[in-house]
Amino acid sequence: MKNVVKILFLFLFGLCVAGSAAAKESYTMKFAFQFPDNLYEANEASFANAFKTHLESTSNGKIKVELYPGGVLGKERENFVNVQNNVIQATLSSVGGIAQFYKTISVVDIPFAFKNHNVAWRVYDGWFGDEIRADILAKTGIRCLETTETGGFFAFTNSKKPVKTPADMAGLKFRTMENPGHIKMISLLGGSAAPIAWLELYTSLQTGVIDGQMNPLPTILIAKLQEVQKYVTITNHLYGTDWFMVNEAFFQSLPADLQQNVRDAAEIANVADRGAQRLLDSKAIGQLKAAGLEIYTPTSLERDMFKNKVQKSYIEWLGKEVDPSWIDKFLKAVSEAEAL
Repeated sequence: MKNVVKILFLFLFGLCVAGSAAAKESYTMKFAFQFPDNLYEANEASFANAFKTHLESTSNGKIKVELYPGGVLGKERENFVNVQNNVIQATLSSVGGIAQFYKTISVVDIPFAFKNHNVAWRVYDGWFGDEIRADILAKTGIRCLETTETGGFFAFTNSKKPVKTPADMAGLKFRTMENPGHIKMISLLGGSAAPIAWLELYTSLQTGVIDGQMNPLPTILIAKLQEVQKYVTITNHLYGTDWFMVNEAFFQSLPADLQQNVRDAAEIANVADRGAQRLLDSKAIGQLKAAGLEIYTPTSLERDMFKNKVQKSYIEWLGKEVDPSWIDKFLKAVSEAEAL
């Protein structure tokens, strides 16, 4: 009888040990972002859902991804801090969201730097993207795994008048991200800037606190800004990016195979996001026209007027704000990407 009890005890003890070991192989990843969880309209939702699905599958359920869309856990700044502190494990941050903690990110928003999407993708997926993501980790303690797209190229919108040249920017107040570079850019173009959080944008336009804003066309639609704006100017002056940020302590706590699963899921989510954005972009102009907005695409001469008004002065200003070597690296990477 004693032997039976002993064997039973050892068996149960073994189950407890095995259960404890199994528990250590189970991880929860809280992933917060600003856009609504609309898979086919919001880029952040496209990325987040593709990431969740792939990671949970390839990790055989060892990593559970909990999605918190629509800013339910806070604004961009709060999400960034919460990732730093491992309150949440992942977020998508815009350049404006990162710039409050890592000023060097402003180099990627040199106005009119990118001619098309392919050039932008080559830059972010190449050596420059690797270097700046490594520097983000070194300076903030947050690991950035991918640089994905948030809607593509930027347009200006406003509720007051058509904007065809920089002279038309005078007298208009535009919302920007909480990003010194964006504020400076609007000033150089002759408008006035008001840094306002994304979640407060619609109300600020609706109440007339600001006249306009700048964002990619799909982003304008997902935020329903067509309801509070009248004029669109397709300048393509910036290429919108989101940066997939992961808590470093959480990432390092994962076994090597699960770390690779996270990397792979992020890469696949990036591809899914970019593809979804191109589909949305292809129908955005028609949707905005159907909503009654007046859309203007500047001529080559008018676009050069915008570029000449802002780019050189922005670079001169930026050289006093960040290490100029990063400006040189970025422009070199763009030049190399254009030559491919």
